Amino acid sequence: MKRIAIVLSTSAVLLVSGCGSSTKEAKEITDAPAVKHAEITPVPAPAAVSTPPEASQSQAAKTAPSPVLSKFYEIFNDGARIAPKEGKPLLLVFGQPADPYTQKLQADVTGNRDLAKAITDTVTPVYINAAAEKRHKFLHNGEMMDVDTKTLVSIYHLDATPTLIFMDKKSQSIFMVPGYMPPRQFEVTLQFVKEGAWKGKDRKKSEVYQALKSYYDAHGIHVGKGKK
Repeated sequence: MKRIAIVLSTSAVLLVSGCGSSTKEAKEITDAPAVKHAEITPVPAPAAVSTPPEASQSQAAKTAPSPVLSKFYEIFNDGARIAPKEGKPLLLVFGQPADPYTQKLQADVTGNRDLAKAITDTVTPVYINAAAEKRHKFLHNGEMMDVDTKTLVSIYHLDATPTLIFMDKKSQSIFMVPGYMPPRQFEVTLQFVKEGAWKGKDRKKSEVYQALKSYYDAHGIHVGKGKK
């Protein structure tokens, strides 16, 4: 199997945070008090057990996707293939099923038509369950690579969910947002990406994040450090 060498620029390590606590290297941009991330907890594969036929229907009902999650996957791809479509930038959202802030983000997307439309109009949205054991086809430097979820989490140095990664049409990271992002801030961030306000900025420094903060200011998103 080929090894994937992805060098993250300094700006990919200096993270812009949503409404969540950030890593030590993070630059916080929030419009609400900080809340905690959920740490990524891998879920071990369940042991093989026999299920009585009479219990199969009730068990299936318990494991069926919730209405919110079903709607969410009408908007977000499931991560089996990670690549931009229709010439649009790429948005990766790493989450976990039991994380309340991942659930809140999913509810925002499915309950807000304007936000859902902004997402599908602007980017190729892909959701990845950071705790799952899954294989992914990942377009990198023009070549489709085969990676697992653990490798993706390691590549982007993720230790909490939700985390949003905005990428260009070549699957190169533009900037990362760890933490829950409120709908209005999410919409303005998508507008920033759509208008290409990040283009020409040095991603190896913090120019993209500085541009994003200025963009927030111009659109009435009041940013600053959240409470610790």
